[in-house]
Amino acid sequence: MNYADQLGSFCAADPAPGEQIAPLRNLEAILKWAPGFGVVFAGIDLVQQDEYSYDLYLPLPGARWLVFGVS
Repeated sequence: MNYADQLGSFCAADPAPGEQIAPLRNLEAILKWAPGFGVVFAGIDLVQQDEYSYDLYLPLPGARWLVFGVS
């Protein structure tokens, strides 16, 4: 499953944030968007996968998580 497929699944399940997430293309944009959606920065986790890749975990309201692969 590629990013477009994952985004499509997310948008189908939850259209409002899906429309907001679709145009985000980098870490800066994600971090600017997050507080307006209720993401508490203290709960964010950035997990290094290798020297260039990270998984960014954002805690969403309602005990859900949104995860981005960033490099």
